[in-house]
Parts: sequence; C-alpha cells; structure tokens
Amino acid sequence: MKRSYSIHARAMLVVAASLATACGGPNVATSGPEKVDLPASDGLARGKKPAAPARQSPPPSGAAKESPFPSVARSKLANGLGVAVVTSRALPIVQVRLFVRAGASYGGPAGVGEMTAQMLKDGGAGAMSSNDVLRKVETLGSDLSVRSSTDGTVVGMALTKDKLDGGLAILSQIVREPRFDAGELKKLKARSIDEAEDAARSSGNWTANHIVWSELYPDKHPYATHGLLPSQIAKIDAAQIRDWHRRFVVPKNATLILAGDLDEATAKDVAERHFGAWKGGEPPKVDFPAPKAPDKARVFLAHRPKSVQSDVLVAMLAPERRAERWAAVRVANQVLGGGVASRLFTDVREQRSLAYRTSAQVLEVTHGEQPLVLYAGTESSKTAEALRGLLENVERMRTSPPSAQETETARRYLSDIFAIRMETIGSIAEMVVTADELGLPDGYWDAYRKQLRETDAKDVDAVVPTLFGGKHFIVVAGDADVIGNDLARFGEVTVLDPEKEFRVVKTIPPANAK
Repeated sequence: MKRSYSIHARAMLVVAASLATACGGPNVATSGPEKVDLPASDGLARGKKPAAPARQSPPPSGAAKESPFPSVARSKLANGLGVAVVTSRALPIVQVRLFVRAGASYGGPAGVGEMTAQMLKDGGAGAMSSNDVLRKVETLGSDLSVRSSTDGTVVGMALTKDKLDGGLAILSQIVREPRFDAGELKKLKARSIDEAEDAARSSGNWTANHIVWSELYPDKHPYATHGLLPSQIAKIDAAQIRDWHRRFVVPKNATLILAGDLDEATAKDVAERHFGAWKGGEPPKVDFPAPKAPDKARVFLAHRPKSVQSDVLVAMLAPERRAERWAAVRVANQVLGGGVASRLFTDVREQRSLAYRTSAQVLEVTHGEQPLVLYAGTESSKTAEALRGLLENVERMRTSPPSAQETETARRYLSDIFAIRMETIGSIAEMVVTADELGLPDGYWDAYRKQLRETDAKDVDAVVPTLFGGKHFIVVAGDADVIGNDLARFGEVTVLDPEKEFRVVKTIPPANAK
C-alpha cells in the first residue's frame, strides 16, 4: 500500500510541474503591485431599482347579504308538549332535539339534573338495556346525544327522513320509560368521580371556573355549581334521579324540535304518534336568588404545585341576557376580548407577549345577571403582569371608549358570523334550542342581527359604565408557592386546594403596592 501511494504522489507532482510549464508560469514566485484599484462597478448594466408601491387601504366592505333565520312553525300537543318545526328540503335528513327546561342543578342537590340526563342515555329504557338502546340507534344510522347545561337538558338525534318514525319511537321510550339501571348508575358515578378528580388535578381552567361560579352565586343557587365535586357525585342516588325525572321531565316543560325535510303537518302527526300519550304534571317552580356582587378586591388562588403555567381570570357581572341593549353589550365585549382584533389580543398577547391566549366572554344564563369573565393563559413568571394587563384594559374601556372603527369591526363580525352559524340544519336546530333555553321569542335572531348592524360607538359608550364599571374579583389557577406573594398586590389572596375540594389552605394579606 505504501509503494502504491508513493508512485501516485510522484505522478501528481510531475503532472503539476508539467501544467505550470505548459501555462508559461515562472519557476519562481512573483509579487504584484502594492495597490490594486478595483472598479466601482462590475460592468453589468442594471436598470434603476423600482420604488416600492404605495401602501393602499383595503377597499371598503360591501353590504352584507341577507341571510334570514328560517321561520319556525310552532304548535302544542294536548298534553302540553311544544312542537317546533323548521322545514328545509336540501337533504332528506331530520335533526331531532328534545329540549327540557331544567338545568344541571335545578330543584335539588347539586348535579342531580346532570346525572339524570346522562342516565337517560346510559341507564336503559323500558325492556332495553343501555347497550340495547345504543345498538338500536346505530341500526338507524344515527347517534344519541345527551347534554345538560345551566338551564336545559337536550336529547338529540340526526335521522334520515325514512328513519324518523323509528328514531322517535326510541327517543320517546328513553324519555318516558327510563330504567335508571342501578348497575349503570354505579359505573357512571365511578367514571364521573374519576373525571372530577382528574380535572381538579390537571385542569387549571376547570378549577378556576369552578371558583368563579361558586363565588358569584349563593349556596343552593342553580348556578352555584360548575363542575361537580367527588363528594357531590357520591351523594347522588337513584331515588333522587327518579324524583328529578318525575318532576322536571314532563311534556309541559319540554319542546320537540324537528328541523329538516318535513312540513308542519307531518311533524305534528309524528309527534302525536310517539309523544301524545306522554303524561306528567306541572313543572316545579325554581328560585333564582340574586348573584353575589363582589364586595372588595379579592384574589382566589387554586394551588397547582409545580405548574409552569397560570390560568388568570377576572370575574364580574354583566346585564341579564334579555336586556334591552344586549346588542351593544355584545359589541363592547367583542371590542375588549372577542377575537384577534380585540384590545386584549393586540395588547396583552401581541404587543406585550404576556399571554398565549386571551379572551373576554359573557357566560350566558337564562335568569338574572350573568358572569363576565376575562381570561389570560400565561407562564407562571408572567402571572402578575398578565393580570395587570387585563385590569388595565378594563380601565381603558372606561377612559378610552371604543372608536368608530373598533365598533364597526366588532359589529360586522358579530352580525356576519350568523351566515356561518346557520350553515347546517343541525346548527339551525341548535339555535332554536338556544333561543328556547334563553327565553327568546321566534324572530329574535333576525331582530338581534339588525340591532347589531345599527349599533354605533355612542351606543357602546353608553353601556361601558354598566358593563365594566362594577367591582370584580380575581381567580388564578397556578403554583401558589411561586405566584402567591406577587398576587397580594391586587388584594387579599385566599389559597385553595382543588384536590381537596377547594379547602382553604392559607390567606395572604394584601400588599401595599397596587
């Protein structure tokens, strides 16, 4: 190998020398001039660099196209069941919703309504087990959905037109003849307790919202519980569920909503066939005491050890949902924190980089004043500054009311989004449910949209003192050992342990700095 390398090296030297001789190169190195003048140009002809185009404003938005909400035909069966029909022939599909005017914690221990709703799906009906019910629904090419909210319980299905009779037969049996199987209830409670424990341990948003609702509403108020605690779930039994169903799930407290490929006469006929024999008394009266207005600057801190992030909320009360100037309230909230054009987004998130997500949201309920919650999700190290950013923007709404341009952007978004919200017949069915749940009249969505379009900066300015002029309290979910003392500058800090059902751990007195 060495010999081959030496021969190769010598050969390369010979070639290099031959090339130097062939090119007429000297045998010794030479030196060039001391200075070389480089040309100012490379000699290539180039045209003059064009000036950047003048920045132009986007063209003005055109008038929004009309997209009226479909008409709703209503009737009642002899037993008091309401029937609401929206006809759409686009596809041979019917969206079915049975809406019961009873929320998750109406008229009894916390969460009984919520558990009852789930047992309508999981507890079986008549001679059918839970699995039998779901299998029958699947043979119709459908799914059964059940949900419970603050003010309503909804059982839903989507059916092809030819399967409507079969679907309503099953739905009627679920509502009228629930089994509330003891074994299924035991399994549901076990799952629900596991989910509640996991949420308390891992979800800052869940823990913060639980505190907001419990602090805004007095004990035993139907809205006081947001997210059931393990001890609350454990206390619910089959007798309470049966009693809640007997009192609240009655025809006079319900509406059957049918949206899709059928007319009013057909809808009433099929409703009578499957629900006409449903019996029940008058729904019970439910009391809704006034919410607890914040009385002083307070901070509630849900301790999440070693959390590197914080969920920061500022809670206050907004006017009731059926307020006369509700359109202006929605526009004002949109300006503050309703989207990427909002003040919270552009200031707290974009300009100051204090949060990875911000929002301002009215949590709509049917009765009385409603929670208005500002939110920032942020790093632990930025918790206090993110909170300060939220509060500064609330103050700026009062001192620097929304401009005409901000108002225009907000109202256009809120009014024009309706066309997207109504893109499917299922969405339309859900909007009928929402209107019924909030106690809004037929024709409301078109009237509301008209009010939005007519809202101007003066209208928004008029509601700002009411909306953002009241007292608030602060809720933070994060590591109390890291952020607790910093938060004391905003008021007295009450540290809670969500894993021990929000037991008070300690109180940090307010600091002098504001």
